[in-house]
Amino acid sequence: MAPNDPETTKSTPFAPGDALNGIEILYVDDDSQRRDSMRKLLMSLAPRRVQVAENVSEALKVVMGTQCGLVVCEHRMKPVDGIRFVRELRSATNYPRALIPVVLLGDPVGTDVIKAALAAGANSFLIKPVTPAKLYERLQWTLGDTRPFVVKDGRYVIKPMKMTLPEGASRSDIAEGGKAAG
Repeated sequence: MAPNDPETTKSTPFAPGDALNGIEILYVDDDSQRRDSMRKLLMSLAPRRVQVAENVSEALKVVMGTQCGLVVCEHRMKPVDGIRFVRELRSATNYPRALIPVVLLGDPVGTDVIKAALAAGANSFLIKPVTPAKLYERLQWTLGDTRPFVVKDGRYVIKPMKMTLPEGASRSDIAEGGKAAG
């Protein structure tokens, strides 16, 4: 069978690389069953350690008081959700901990929720269900995310990228899906 054959990839177990080796991960979720299963999944990706927190205030204490290189946070939690957690973490007064990479994780949501998560300062939003390979890829990407942060309204957010238009194109051409005249 060829390496890209679907039958081969189905039977080949996922083996993480060493991108998470030495990384301490914090997973935040208010549901104890999800917390336990996600902790096991994260541990299978071979980080140095996985800590868990059951709410936003506990998570902020962990981030401020321990070595934490990455946060994975459930989007839907009560009474405070993952987007609010990111806003609180990204407070300029929390520097340098405010710059810790954050992945929000959640059930399928609309683009408005994903935009709000990114506007709050999340590095990325991962939609469930997740596989070990998909989670590993997203965490690896997030750890390598080099987009700069800027302070806006007292919080760190990822600096918006300026869109450069192709020569001869206008914003309305791009918005309408048209092509630049050439």
